[in-house]
Amino acid sequence: MKEFRINMSDEPGSLAELCETIASKDVNILAIVAISGESASAAILTDNADATSAALDGIGADYSVAELKSAKLDHKPGSLAAFTRGMGNSGVNLTSLYVMSIDGDSATIGYTTD
Repeated sequence: MKEFRINMSDEPGSLAELCETIASKDVNILAIVAISGESASAAILTDNADATSAALDGIGADYSVAELKSAKLDHKPGSLAAFTRGMGNSGVNLTSLYVMSIDGDSATIGYTTD
C-alpha cells in the first residue's frame, strides 16, 4: 500500500477539492489525516495507488509517495509505546503511523519510515 502526502493551500474547500479529485477516478480513500498550521497537508491511503497518482497528477498536486509497512501488535496498553521505542532504539525514523484495525487481542498498524 502507498501513502500519499499532499501539500495543499490552507483555504476553505482545499480538502474537498482533493477528495473530489480522488473520488472522480473511482478511488476509495481508506484513511486520511489533514493538518494545517504554517502550511496545510494531507496524508492519504487509498485502494488504488495508480489511479490516485493519476488524479493528483491531473490537478498538478505537489505530493510524495511512501511505501506503507505494517505490523501486528497486542491490543493492550504499552504495545504501541514498545513498538515505537524499538524503532527509535534501532535508529529507524518513523515518518507516519496509522492504527489500521483492531480485532480482539490484536491491532494492525501501518507506518512509513525515511
